[in-house]
Amino acid sequence: MSYIAAESATIRRKDGSTVQLTGPHAQQLYLHRNTQDLSVKWLRLLGGRNEFERSRQQQIVDRLADAERSGRKRVLLIGDSIRMRLRDTTGYGLHTYKYLLDHVNLTHIPHNTGGTTPVLQYLNDWLSCRPEIVHINAGLHDLATAAPDTQPHRCYNTPETYASNLRRIVKLLRNAGVPHVIWGLSTPVHDQWHTTSWLHRLNKDVTLYNQIATQVMAELDVPINDLFQPMLDAGLETCLMRDGVHLTHTGSTLLGRIVADRILTVC
Repeated sequence: MSYIAAESATIRRKDGSTVQLTGPHAQQLYLHRNTQDLSVKWLRLLGGRNEFERSRQQQIVDRLADAERSGRKRVLLIGDSIRMRLRDTTGYGLHTYKYLLDHVNLTHIPHNTGGTTPVLQYLNDWLSCRPEIVHINAGLHDLATAAPDTQPHRCYNTPETYASNLRRIVKLLRNAGVPHVIWGLSTPVHDQWHTTSWLHRLNKDVTLYNQIATQVMAELDVPINDLFQPMLDAGLETCLMRDGVHLTHTGSTLLGRIVADRILTVC
């Protein structure tokens, strides 16, 4: 079993200054404060939002290129914070990796891939691993608005911009030669719980943006993976943390299995 251990990390403050972390401090940063389950992750890191990160992570991509298990497809998950570890729980990504570990070669983006705008900005970086299957989920950042008591009150990406970005993303994936693209619908939010001070989301907007994604992907012949209805069926109070958007262990495990099962249909 091979796995990645972070050796160093650079934190850039808002004022432009930087802090260097090494050893266990860098490792904890990579794992979002929890080293549990590292031994089950056999992942390739890629992506990066500055030249230092891109250079460092490209070295890892190159180093692991010869370590893949032959005969297995290479899989890349693209998704926002519900894919990632957060505080005392996990995103669906780690559970997906656990279920797929013995079936595919796995690729990992360590940071939040956000909405469709940053996906378009960094997609070529992420595709440097030449994945054969890409499962992508982006929408919760697009439909988020400034909190109701602040101005302006607007979505980060309008429905029209969201639809346009989806078409551009699929075009980039196909131009890169990705054989299998799967679109994951956005997960529901708990309207009463999700009252953060700087972002606001409503389930009616999640439904609207999922309808847009479903229509666009049908036009482009991209299969849909429904991550929305299974969480409603299981119960939002069970699947969501008290912030009304991030996943509990139950929600993470549920979506991890759904994503893994959908990926295995094209393996």
